[in-house]
Amino acid sequence: MAVVIGRKQVGVERTTVRVTVPNNPTARLMYYLECVCHVISCGQDEDIRRFSDYANWERLSDKEKKFLLMICYIFSPDVFFHNEELCVEFSNEFYMINQIHHRFLAAKSIIIGGRTHQVNKIMAYQMSWMRKNCLEPMQQLTAPSQRQPQPRRQITAPHRSHPVTNSDCCCIIQ
Repeated sequence: MAVVIGRKQVGVERTTVRVTVPNNPTARLMYYLECVCHVISCGQDEDIRRFSDYANWERLSDKEKKFLLMICYIFSPDVFFHNEELCVEFSNEFYMINQIHHRFLAAKSIIIGGRTHQVNKIMAYQMSWMRKNCLEPMQQLTAPSQRQPQPRRQITAPHRSHPVTNSDCCCIIQ
């Protein structure tokens, strides 16, 4: 993502509000998606809103959690700016761009899922925020312990006309 800064001063207003996110990997990923939607103005989309309602994270089915992971992979951290100095009070801060007019341009718009979304806000974050709300929850939700064990198929060996020796091997197909 390119950032263009012109010679004139740009009006940027801090719009951060305090939120409480449940200490759960699914809730944290939903909060991450909420932050993305806040920046690119996609929160009006009913389909997306269900996956960013972090207060109700328990309502997501296992299938929806997998879809949430996919959405979060699509919405990469490139829509945010890693800038510790802009994080005045919290580990992530939102700012409204009051005058875009090609002087300060994060991106005029972004296309996601065939829809164009206007970018009129930015979010700065500290790396601790990205780890806590995106990277670690994604790791936790994709860890082998989170996956449903697949039932193993029983395979019967064909009848052998020759005797079994110690050199035979076993193949398990999952």
